[in-house]
Amino acid sequence: MNSHSNRSGLIRLGLLSLLGLPLLAAIWLGLYAWVERSARDLIYNKNAPEQAISKLEAWSPWMLNPSKWSWLKAEGYRKLGDRSRVSRLVDEMTANGIPSVQASSPLLLLESASGLPIKVKDNLGPLLKLYGDNGGEVLGALVQGFLNQGDHQSTSQALRLWNELYQDDPKASFWQGVYSTVSYDLDSALIAFKKTIELDPKNAQARQELAEVYLEKANFEEARELFEWLVKNSKESPEIITGYARCLLNLGFADQASEQLKKLPDVSKLPSPELALVCETNLEADQAQAASDQASILLNRWPDALPYLQLKARSLAKLGQTTQSEELFAKAAESQNKRPQVDQMIERIATEPANQELRRDMGEMMMKYLDPAGGIGYIQIASRTNPFDLKTQELLAGYYEKEGKLQVAENHRRTIRQIQKAILDSMDATAPPISNSIQDPQALPPLAPQNP
Repeated sequence: MNSHSNRSGLIRLGLLSLLGLPLLAAIWLGLYAWVERSARDLIYNKNAPEQAISKLEAWSPWMLNPSKWSWLKAEGYRKLGDRSRVSRLVDEMTANGIPSVQASSPLLLLESASGLPIKVKDNLGPLLKLYGDNGGEVLGALVQGFLNQGDHQSTSQALRLWNELYQDDPKASFWQGVYSTVSYDLDSALIAFKKTIELDPKNAQARQELAEVYLEKANFEEARELFEWLVKNSKESPEIITGYARCLLNLGFADQASEQLKKLPDVSKLPSPELALVCETNLEADQAQAASDQASILLNRWPDALPYLQLKARSLAKLGQTTQSEELFAKAAESQNKRPQVDQMIERIATEPANQELRRDMGEMMMKYLDPAGGIGYIQIASRTNPFDLKTQELLAGYYEKEGKLQVAENHRRTIRQIQKAILDSMDATAPPISNSIQDPQALPPLAPQNP
């Protein structure tokens, strides 16, 4: 009797095990699909790559660390701009036998967005097939690359293809807005960013770009409404805080602008245009000592720049330091005297658009005496036309060193070393041409924002 019961129990246990194994497999597959689907959503739709990476890393040990998830993690790090981790994951995937285009695709897109779109352009078909419904990621990286190169014709073609393949894609209309802004077609930019918000009402970056366009058009009330939405519904970045303060200052609310700027943790690290805004706001709010301290930081970076000399002189005047103020106003007048020369060079550029040395030299003079941020823009254009000009690369490196962007500056220094080496190598008749021996700078500051 006992033997019969034992046999029956073993049979039931065996049957339950047979039934339980498929159930466990189904649960496992369901979890696998859920983690992958939610990670994709975080990366591509919710712009939350950090959360996606955390989720993938937490679940990977339970899923035998599938190689497919390595690709998703690389995509997450691509969205974060973490080149070193993307490169490491690409190397691992290549070693594990993942097809070349898939394994390297996150790195190709990252490099394209940084200003090297040629490999994405050459592999556009396979990359669009690989990314499927998220093909906008490929086209977005391509558009950013062309924008950084100053290639407006290719940018326009890529945007046209994007709209044909993915109708009503909010990312396409976003980059159309960025392209229109770069082209200074502000009315078209307004239309594009408004369409982005209509298609994706929670898109904070589109609202920020739209607010910046309104600022450029001096529509301060419209800009203020957008910045108020951003303050309430998104993470307050220094750009949002300073943009909102600029609106308030131009609307006559200097005290409110000053209150906003107090949220900035360390104004000394701000780019010069934003720091100048903080200084101007403090002057308007009768906080002359704070303004004077901030003007000193600006002059430490740019000792001959007209607007910063004027800010410091005005600050000292409010503090009653008349003699020092008058000395700085006199120095500002000397810088102001450079303006006619710059204006003449701008007129020459209009008739000699291919003269990049003229553009570079005009940008250098403008950067030193009149408007550092405006001057560097002209130098960047010259650099993208001729990335192998040593003086241009020196000017770019110097600018970013003064602005505290040391990694970007070092990338330009590395490019300078490559150019110098290539020049020496080219003295050998068997050496390749200089343009084939040097990689273009990979960290030029983008004309467009990344990861909308």
